[in-house]
Amino acid sequence: MAFDLLTGFVRDFRASRKVAGEIARMNHLNDAQLADLGLERSEITSRAFARHFKRR
Repeated sequence: MAFDLLTGFVRDFRASRKVAGEIARMNHLNDAQLADLGLERSEITSRAFARHFKRR
């Protein structure tokens, strides 16, 4: 049980670092590049979280 809690924490910590990196990368894109990806600037954070924190 405690091991599952620890592995879950580590998994979430890694995912949060990936989310932060993805948000940073996408924030450096211009609006035309985001549009090519099918995104608006206001959707960056939610898209990154949805990608790395899938519903469990």
